Amino acid sequence: METEMEQMNVEEKKRLPLITTLLVIVNAIVFLIADFVFFQEQERVVAFMALNPALVLEEGEYWRLFTSMFYHFNIEHVMFNMLMLYFSGAILEPFFGRLRFFILYFVSGLLADAALIIYNSVIVGENAEIVFAAGASGAVYGLLGAFSAILLLLRDKVPGEERRRLPLMVFLLLFGNIFNKSVGHAAHFGGFFAGAALGAGYCMYLRRRQGGEQRTKE
Repeated sequence: METEMEQMNVEEKKRLPLITTLLVIVNAIVFLIADFVFFQEQERVVAFMALNPALVLEEGEYWRLFTSMFYHFNIEHVMFNMLMLYFSGAILEPFFGRLRFFILYFVSGLLADAALIIYNSVIVGENAEIVFAAGASGAVYGLLGAFSAILLLLRDKVPGEERRRLPLMVFLLLFGNIFNKSVGHAAHFGGFFAGAALGAGYCMYLRRRQGGEQRTKE
């Protein structure tokens, strides 16, 4: 007999990954507007939307924490992030549910931004004024971190094929371009560990809940 949690997971899997789809659409629209409508004013678009540690900390331009999550510098950048977002979200949104998935995505993205700001303003202070970062990768790496937490804590919930591929994919994405200075590694690692922590918390909640249900039935 199925438990309440198993029934809930079956029902969730039948639903369209609505939040994932909407996030992909919004990112695509922002890119198209920024790249094609304002193609002659790219410097102004970057100056307004990208994340710059000095402008956030010294000028209080906190909107950049959000706008930078939807702005991408080129079509390769947005396509890679959206493919990662869609394939990860299609698996994780049914597992977490729409609201929790939405929270996971945005909190991971914001903490990724925070990690980038700390790294470039405290650890490498001379970068604070010159770094302009953008992209959904911090939030997307948060999804990857959450997926990793599920693999470790609820291994039976991950298909066998994904169990084999995920560790290699995580390694390649985190360390494959580690010497490329144009990549926001601090945001990637920050988003990954934020998502892993959130995912681990939810997995432990599910394990406690499932354990309580089993004890009740006994």
